Amino acid sequence: MSIKMATRVLIAACVFLMSITGAVLAQGVARQDYSGLDKYLYQGRPDNASFVGVRAAEFLTIPIGARGIAMGSAYSAVADDITAIWWNPAGLGFLQQKEAMMTLVDYTLDITYSYGAFATPVADGQVVIGGFFGYLDVPDMEVTTVYSPDGTGRYFNAYDFQMGGSVAYNLSDRFVAGVSMKYVHQDVYGNTSGSAMAWDAGAIYHTELADRELRFAVSIQNLGTNITMRGSNLTRFVGPESPGGVFPDGYIDYSTDKLAISRRNDREADLRTRPYRLPTSVKIAVGYNILTSEKTNWLVTGEVWRPNNLPMSYAAGTEMTYSFNPVISASLRGGWKIQTDEYTNGTDEFGYAYYGDNPTLRGLSFGGGIKRAFGSRFVEFSYAYRNKGRLSADNFFTVSFGF
Repeated sequence: MSIKMATRVLIAACVFLMSITGAVLAQGVARQDYSGLDKYLYQGRPDNASFVGVRAAEFLTIPIGARGIAMGSAYSAVADDITAIWWNPAGLGFLQQKEAMMTLVDYTLDITYSYGAFATPVADGQVVIGGFFGYLDVPDMEVTTVYSPDGTGRYFNAYDFQMGGSVAYNLSDRFVAGVSMKYVHQDVYGNTSGSAMAWDAGAIYHTELADRELRFAVSIQNLGTNITMRGSNLTRFVGPESPGGVFPDGYIDYSTDKLAISRRNDREADLRTRPYRLPTSVKIAVGYNILTSEKTNWLVTGEVWRPNNLPMSYAAGTEMTYSFNPVISASLRGGWKIQTDEYTNGTDEFGYAYYGDNPTLRGLSFGGGIKRAFGSRFVEFSYAYRNKGRLSADNFFTVSFGF
């Protein structure tokens, strides 16, 4: 590629990214006034601390697909398989055949998250459509109160799920866009629940630089309605009015004495929580094949995340793939996602040691995968390990099929 052509490519990519991200960031996703519990946290809140835990449906932030996780979550630009349905729906536009996948996440505190997806090209491959379903299962937990901090002997459980559909469209041989719409539901403590509708959207511009593929991408995740929790556990019974704090007496049959005080039954009142936003993120990414040969491909990626519940995050990853023969290939992957909301020192300002593992390696991930082709079909197994600092590490297992 000539210098003139390379310059033209870079200018086009910059214009593309600026036109989309500028409009998105201007709508307040990058910086917004917080609502919910977080509006009360500014007093005494350390700088750059996160707002994790005050967003609804935070299970939506659990990444899907061991390949992207092993690459440090820097995957929005290079997602070209079925797992793109979570990372960037535009990546579905690269599918050449039907694909299905299942991911099982061994998450913190014995929580399990299962996610399945399917996609197929239509309209001679110009359009790709798909669907997905994710279910988070929280094991039974004992109820604790201020007066019974060790437990009351009663238990409750919780679950969350999402389901939806995606479509990607190849606008040209260089540009692909995609969108997902999903229904999100949370249920906790005996049918106290809330729901929301949300959108994911993204675009990928791909070209060549020095005869190797170069991709730029932008995406937004979980842009949708707020969740307000309601349910039978929030029902309260309101008794008769009591002027002066004393219940009226003289209750008799009102039909026989028109001067008697009429008895009124208790009335039901339904409490509801305040609305909480979804964990929305905007991502800008780039990916480049720095080495391409008949048997080997070396890919590097970089990404910037702007969530609404965390400070700016940065991710970088790499993948080395080697083809042993036309039907079997294997990959090694590694990456690091840097989140600036956790402190890396081992003790607090008073000298007390923090609980949990040393957070210095938080965000480090690695893994690999093996792919076996059967004619026009294939099966692929991938694994990823992700360090979460003070929290326990995660193990991700993904099986995908092409047919």
